[in-house]
Amino acid sequence: MATHEAALRATHTVTRPASVVWSWVTTVDHKRIGILYGATAFFFFLMGGIEALIIRLQLARPNASVVSAETFNALFTMHGTTMVFLAVMPFSAAFFNYMVPLMIGARDVAFPRLNALSYWIFLAGGLLLNASFLAGAPPDAGWFGYANLTSRQFSPSLSVDFWVLSLLVLGMSSVIAGVNFIVTILNMRAPGMTLMRMPLFVWMTLVVQFLVVLAFPPITVGLIFLMFDRFFGTHFYDVAAGGDLHLWQHLFWIFGHPEVYILILPAFGIVSEVLPTFARKPLFGAPVVIYSGVLIGFFGFGVWSHHMFAAGMGPVADTAFAIGTMLIAIPTGVKIFNWLATLWGGTIRPTTALHFAVGLIGTFTIGGLSGIMHASPPVDLQQTDTYFVVAHFHYVLIGGSLFGLFAGAYYWWPKMTGRLLDERLGRWQFWVVFVAFNVAFFPQHYLGAIGMPRRIYTYAPGMGWELWNLVSTVGAFALGLGVLLFAVNAWRSLRSGPQATADPWDGRTLEWRTSSPPPPHNFDAIPAVHGRDTFWREKHGRVSSARTAGATPAHADEHVHLPAPSYWPVLTAAGIGIAAAGALLHVSVVVLGALVAVAAVFAFALEHHRNPAHVHQDGNLETDHRKVGMWVFLGSECLFFGTLIATYLAYRGRSVVGPTPGEILDIPITSVSTFDLLMSSLLMVLALAAVQRGDRRQARWWLFGTAFFGLIFLGFQAYEFTSFVHEGLTLQTNLFGSTFFVLTGFHGGHVTVGVIWLLTLWTLDLRGRLGQGDAIKVEVAGLYWHFVDIVWIVIFTVLYLIP
Repeated sequence: MATHEAALRATHTVTRPASVVWSWVTTVDHKRIGILYGATAFFFFLMGGIEALIIRLQLARPNASVVSAETFNALFTMHGTTMVFLAVMPFSAAFFNYMVPLMIGARDVAFPRLNALSYWIFLAGGLLLNASFLAGAPPDAGWFGYANLTSRQFSPSLSVDFWVLSLLVLGMSSVIAGVNFIVTILNMRAPGMTLMRMPLFVWMTLVVQFLVVLAFPPITVGLIFLMFDRFFGTHFYDVAAGGDLHLWQHLFWIFGHPEVYILILPAFGIVSEVLPTFARKPLFGAPVVIYSGVLIGFFGFGVWSHHMFAAGMGPVADTAFAIGTMLIAIPTGVKIFNWLATLWGGTIRPTTALHFAVGLIGTFTIGGLSGIMHASPPVDLQQTDTYFVVAHFHYVLIGGSLFGLFAGAYYWWPKMTGRLLDERLGRWQFWVVFVAFNVAFFPQHYLGAIGMPRRIYTYAPGMGWELWNLVSTVGAFALGLGVLLFAVNAWRSLRSGPQATADPWDGRTLEWRTSSPPPPHNFDAIPAVHGRDTFWREKHGRVSSARTAGATPAHADEHVHLPAPSYWPVLTAAGIGIAAAGALLHVSVVVLGALVAVAAVFAFALEHHRNPAHVHQDGNLETDHRKVGMWVFLGSECLFFGTLIATYLAYRGRSVVGPTPGEILDIPITSVSTFDLLMSSLLMVLALAAVQRGDRRQARWWLFGTAFFGLIFLGFQAYEFTSFVHEGLTLQTNLFGSTFFVLTGFHGGHVTVGVIWLLTLWTLDLRGRLGQGDAIKVEVAGLYWHFVDIVWIVIFTVLYLIP
């Protein structure tokens, strides 16, 4: 008997962890995905922090030799890239994932499996980037990747290739998540939660997701150009071939400045939740705070070139971007005023979360003031590439983003874990972090003002920089101690922290209405919303009992359907990661990864046809989730193709060798292929109509006809490409060849995806799996197909019809 029990215990010990791990790998629960994002981001944050401490050690004393110049370049490149893309953004994503569905009264996000896919793609991109250390080729051209430092001539190793491929993978993750959260917030709010009743954190999340889906396409195009230059010998950043190095700067900063608000607006949303809770007052002027957040997002797209005042754009451009930069300070100042007004006269409860929220107000204001200085081109020219700029953006990103994220961590930790953090240790951590942060970065204003350049790995004695560099290094290590205190506090809380009630802070929003941590289904019954801060109103008698009667718990026998776990997201991400890594190894590995990814995507897309749990889940979704998601995705695609077309127009006529468009483009043949593609849109309309009326025979014909017309168009394109090659025009010939083949090639790739999609629907129809109730699937495919046709009309006009 004892032997049998021992065997059972051994079996239990071996199999249970595997089961737990597998449940996390296959999870599509937004709460678990949020925890995965948070844990992964904290790991990468520690890595980025270690890189920063080594940088500060090297600069603590003159002529130090802690690391070489090459290693220093790699450290500041990886530090910047890691903190922006692998730490602060996914820290925010952790709160988006966990809290947004709870705050809007939803059971999950709109697309749970896409949500899981975005995390695993993010992890694949982060691992690929840091694998560069193992390969001995960490990126070393700067986190901004300025051309022509990133060309093969000046960076011949794999270092920049790691950077480019990783950022492309990470961008894919961000756009997928952005589409998902926009649809979730627009479509899945609880009854009565109008847009102006949404919590401020949800509003800032919505603005951030629009920034993501609109800002990432330009940097994606810039990275694609760089990848083609390095892998295929194109000339996008080749000055000798007529290229312009400013193209990269524009594409990078068109993304880079909205990225500043992608990093800071989540922290603004957190502060706007924390302050009212611990001041026991509604947020002062909440609608104005909402409008100011939207304005910040809108203006963020119009000020990117203030990063380029030193690039010689001319007085008109400098003036326009200087005025825009000054204007964007207004909505930011409005937020600060409203936060202070919320605190004024409130019944303050000085929790750690409130400490960090108030700390953000002070430190971000300092960073904002130094940022306003850069709105003046003469001042900016003096401060550019000095440590003054380093001080500025660390005051914004640490004093702003990180302080806000710590406030959110202390505020929502009980909800996420069911346990409280130690408030005494938390306040110690705040003061260590607050003092250390200012000791580390405030002296850098002075260092920059007296002429210390950025990105130098050593300096001679007698420059007047010794003292303040040493002080800054001491502050950086103290800041690391503050982060360590948080890790200790979190560990103690998870092991033996006090149990948290459902509403430990007397909260105002819906996430505090459910248990801590929430059940898998979030709410027993979807709550009704009767105004802003509806939970606060219910608790304190601001809503009549008759109005709250509709928010009773569900009946015990009512079954809540939740999305089923799936392993296809992780396999899809693995295929993408293998393909990206294969670009650094061998083409066979790229093919292998692509095959894995394509097979997983098909299984992912068709999973609900085989798994009854997914069938029921899809039946519970609002039918317009997929349509809204497609519209948002197509908006992102507009920016993608718009950037490609704008680049073609900017480079038109600048080729220094080889054939020109007038000598080589065959307008009659392309006109025929254009007519063919336009007619395919008509067939797509007929296919949708047939499916909607249940005419399966007609649906098959029109679906196949649409796909067949798409194949004809691709045949015309292949013929045109082949004839151009025979006439001496290739990707490598000149700027025209580079821009033409990349633009039309990516459009052809989109047509190919559409053809495969249509043939898949046709096959489902042949098997009797595409009924009248599945018309939404054909409608979504139709939206994509019509978009591809419209894009070709623009491309055809620009490339073939305009002289």
